[in-house]
Amino acid sequence: MHINEPRPQLDHMLRQTRMNLVNFSQIADTKAHILLSLSSVLLSLSLTQVSDPRFTLTIIGLDVFLLITIFFALLTVIGKIKVVGRKKHSIRDVDYSPLFFGNYGDVAYDEYATNFEEIMNDSDLTYEIMVKDIYYAGVYLIRTKYKYIRLAYLYFFISLIISVLIYFTQNLL
Repeated sequence: MHINEPRPQLDHMLRQTRMNLVNFSQIADTKAHILLSLSSVLLSLSLTQVSDPRFTLTIIGLDVFLLITIFFALLTVIGKIKVVGRKKHSIRDVDYSPLFFGNYGDVAYDEYATNFEEIMNDSDLTYEIMVKDIYYAGVYLIRTKYKYIRLAYLYFFISLIISVLIYFTQNLL
């Protein structure tokens, strides 16, 4: 990447883009927390009525989908945790970003500081690192948080629809 003329507008654009990504991440977390709370309360309340024969099948259907909703909402907020097959990062990796803590946690401080010094002394490399960080943060949001929150909402609404359908089928037909 080559920047002909580094200028304040570029810095502002990159800073604003990064702030937007942070806001989108917070929005996804807030939505996930709402779904977690709502699904947990509904699950707790519905379990108190599971022994009533009029509601047993309806509540089982509701609770199965509420548990799936809770699972996806949790995946949204806990982030990507890889225990098995976890890749150790190096500053030479193509997808390495010195701005993302998940990448530099495996790198020795001296190596990290030397690499960061090199980046800060080269304006083109500095901009490239910022663009790379924005790119990977956006990819992460799309592939994890927003994918899981979308699934959580989908299963939440399916739980409501299915439980109502089961109730009406069971009690009105």
